[in-house]
Amino acid sequence: MPSTNPQHRKPSVHVTETDYERLSNLARAHDSHGATLLADELARAVVVKDGGRPRAFVRLYATVEFSDLMTGRTRRVQIVPPDEADIDQHRLSVLSPVGAALIGLAPGDSIGLSTEDGRPHVLTVAAVDWTADAAAGRTRKPAVA
Repeated sequence: MPSTNPQHRKPSVHVTETDYERLSNLARAHDSHGATLLADELARAVVVKDGGRPRAFVRLYATVEFSDLMTGRTRRVQIVPPDEADIDQHRLSVLSPVGAALIGLAPGDSIGLSTEDGRPHVLTVAAVDWTADAAAGRTRKPAVA
């Protein structure tokens, strides 16, 4: 008999049409643990229309606050494509195992994962902040003339 324990079910994953295409291309183009995790999450994603009613879920350029229940650590990061990742600026690649696991989750959702070194993690999303400006890629500081 299948388990009905909520800890064994993965939460729903939501992805916009535009992000789905971009994330699928990234996952296919890379050979890494994070890319495999991202592909697995996308395979079960609910794709939502761009520009529809805004929903609070982790997407590209969203800032997410989450806790790791295994370590007790809370972090606030922006999920970005790999070429924009900069941990010193709190920008986490969507192709990292943690970034891939967080994509599509809503506040209150939890998901378990193992990193490449086999360490288990249980991530719980506390808050998601996303703006259209962020989605347009306007997250970098303006160039100084």
